[in-house]
Amino acid sequence: MAYQECSKNDALSIIEHAARLLLQYNMRTALLEQRLRQAARALALDVQIVAAYRQVTIHGREGLYIHIQVAELRINIAVSARVNQILDALCAQEIDAASALSQLREVEQTSRRHNRWILAFIFACAAAALAALMSADRNAMLVIGFSSAAGLLARQELAKRHMSLFALPFTAAFIGAVCGGILIRAGLTSTPGICLIVPALMLVPGPHFINSLHDIVENNMTSGLARLTLAAAILISASLGIFFGGWLTLGMTTVPPWDSAAVHIPLWADVILAGIAACGFGAFYNAPWKVLWTSILCGMLGHGIRYLGLEYGAGLAMSTLAACFVIGILASMFVERIRVPFAAVAFAGAVPMMPGVLMFRALGGAIDISLVGAKATEAMVSASFTNLITSCFVVGAMGLGLLLGARVNLKPITRFLGLGPGHQGRAELMHSSEE
Repeated sequence: MAYQECSKNDALSIIEHAARLLLQYNMRTALLEQRLRQAARALALDVQIVAAYRQVTIHGREGLYIHIQVAELRINIAVSARVNQILDALCAQEIDAASALSQLREVEQTSRRHNRWILAFIFACAAAALAALMSADRNAMLVIGFSSAAGLLARQELAKRHMSLFALPFTAAFIGAVCGGILIRAGLTSTPGICLIVPALMLVPGPHFINSLHDIVENNMTSGLARLTLAAAILISASLGIFFGGWLTLGMTTVPPWDSAAVHIPLWADVILAGIAACGFGAFYNAPWKVLWTSILCGMLGHGIRYLGLEYGAGLAMSTLAACFVIGILASMFVERIRVPFAAVAFAGAVPMMPGVLMFRALGGAIDISLVGAKATEAMVSASFTNLITSCFVVGAMGLGLLLGARVNLKPITRFLGLGPGHQGRAELMHSSEE
């Protein structure tokens, strides 16, 4: 491959802009370094690149030193995919350095976000579908959809005002808890706990969690543990929002239980509901409309596999592991073909499998135990720990399945199916991100 003919300043500007965009929009550490080294080789730059949590340092000859730091990690499939497309084209000499630099400077403006009201409606439908998968009743589904959409709009407004990152999940969870608490107080739902937990599940920072696991497995411990801490802090913020909203509406009491039996959902309905839920998360992560089907397909196929696993007695954890393994393979194929970020697409497909009910009951049991103190019964403690441990196993199975699927060698498969990283797929993505 012949090197790109360009000035040294332009070459350094390309690396600097690409590093900032890939870092800010949440590419995992090892892959970020790899992509920047590929671009540097194409530009005939002899540099060393070291990435860490929220920062990238570039060292070169003659005392060259560039340090890039971003305020926070964001998730935007359109921007991430477009930057990868530009770097692919640069390395393949499909565009020159000047064009690549110009496109990188404009990528955040050209990769537009979805209309907020359309997104709010899709997100509401996704929340209602997720509630239906948990056997919520009709009133609960309506309130969950409304509160999730309201929480999304509130998060967008707070983000515009540069509020603290953790204020966003707290506010959205608080809105969901207040709306759910009002419904519970009115006695209009037979599934009260689901009213409180589903709006918070819509806030789960899955891409941060998946990238943290990638970093840890690839021995980038500093950035991996930092991402994991970030994901945990977001979850804690959402939990505080739930309990503060529940305290205002329901009083300082235990979490409302629900004893209604789970409604049996046929396979076709289960798959459709999972696809709707995955669609909402894919749209929230700003997947271009022409590639949103990737999240939907992952969600439908993955949840269908888990459904069959449960039907044939494989158990919740093993069924989830198998489903997420397939989702990981699919997401990796989409990364190769149209350069969408793995973590966002994979989690959008896997999110319907989050053990929300078990997590909520574990938290509720912990509150029960704290209220009664030494009077806690053996059955109460046992039930709480059982729900907690089962939740941990399921979440662990999700992460392990996605990582194993991502590491399957796809080249023989994609070569056989004609789904390699072709120019047509990249061109379609570029066109869709500009619309």
